[in-house]
Amino acid sequence: MGYAALMVHVEPDDAAEPRIRLAADLADRFEAALIGFAGATVMPPPVTAPVLGPGVAVEVLEAEQRRVEAGLRAAHERFRTIAERDGRRTGWRSFLDHPAAALAREARAADLLIGGRGGGAFGLGRDQTVDAGDLLMRAGRPVLVVPPGVAVLEARRVLVAWKDTREARRAVADALPLLADAEEVLVVEAVPDEAGDREAATRRTGDVAALLERHGATARGETLESHAGRAVADALLRAAERHGADLVVAGGYGHARLREWAFGGVTRDLLARCPVCCLLSH
Repeated sequence: MGYAALMVHVEPDDAAEPRIRLAADLADRFEAALIGFAGATVMPPPVTAPVLGPGVAVEVLEAEQRRVEAGLRAAHERFRTIAERDGRRTGWRSFLDHPAAALAREARAADLLIGGRGGGAFGLGRDQTVDAGDLLMRAGRPVLVVPPGVAVLEARRVLVAWKDTREARRAVADALPLLADAEEVLVVEAVPDEAGDREAATRRTGDVAALLERHGATARGETLESHAGRAVADALLRAAERHGADLVVAGGYGHARLREWAFGGVTRDLLARCPVCCLLSH
């Protein structure tokens, strides 16, 4: 069992290079096709004073479109330079469209999406970046969120952040190709002090660890004491550091509120603060 096709989001700036290298390495590991993706929207021109006339607005719009199209070409060239060699099976898709919406739509062609945190980092605007949380809620595919500058994912020691929910079960299933190949998987569940549910949590993490071992992984379960809210993410991140993990697998929790995605505190904190790669499923 493995991944047959990966899709990586490529921005036109240098921040994308480590992520492309990580994606190419994963593609080689699983003998998978690697599809590069770039998307950007043409921002409308600002309101122009009537005395300047409509011609100025047209010129501004045309200049903006040229800028965006140049960025898409630069992203493709960056992907081609890094990924399109050594006999690797690759593909490329780019769109003048909202990046997260277009990438979620194109996700039908891949088993796993690979992206950054988004949010306009490295000087790029929201018209060129993909917010990881937005993509997670739209795509119907697992999303591997790569922190800035990370170019390698060995996934030899992995932390599974367990919660007895559909999203966590989906995340474990989606991560199986990586989990089965890991040297050690630590399955942890944070138990609030007031819950008094440590025995049940131990049974749940043990069940998950046993299933992973049936898939060939070396796995064990563990419970973490934690208060609700931000302390849960802190406990998970401390456990990942203690375990020496370079990958955290977790369910992504949220819901649509008007036109924005609202997340639970743990998902939000993992997206914002986790120093290692996160594989999230919703």
